Amino acid sequence: MKFRVLLPVILACLFAVVGQAFGQQRVVRDSEAALHVGESVTVEGTVASVHVTRSGTTFLNFGAAYPKQTFTALIFSSAASRFPQQWEGKHVRVTGKVRLYRDQPEVVLEAASSVSGTGRRTPSRDP
Repeated sequence: MKFRVLLPVILACLFAVVGQAFGQQRVVRDSEAALHVGESVTVEGTVASVHVTRSGTTFLNFGAAYPKQTFTALIFSSAASRFPQQWEGKHVRVTGKVRLYRDQPEVVLEAASSVSGTGRRTPSRDP
């Protein structure tokens, strides 16, 4: 009797773990990215501001402009040609391993396949 009860529970847990292992990324909001440091997740949010350094590194700041951003997606100059140029105000998803840099969560983007988006602009909150 106990076996009949435990078997479905064990199988459900097994399928959940296997599903995660085969590319089903967990989607989290940009404001929750700091809770997932060290994990590979998909972070979803609106790009509030973009900054490109003189060396060509691109910073996509989510939630608010730097220094009050909730999350940053980083594109080094060596990979910049693989990505679109219009980011600001767009609702996007980025996938990668979350790390902390100066106590702020970020993901380094290396391939265009690590980014997807609705392509829509998020309406401004200004009156």
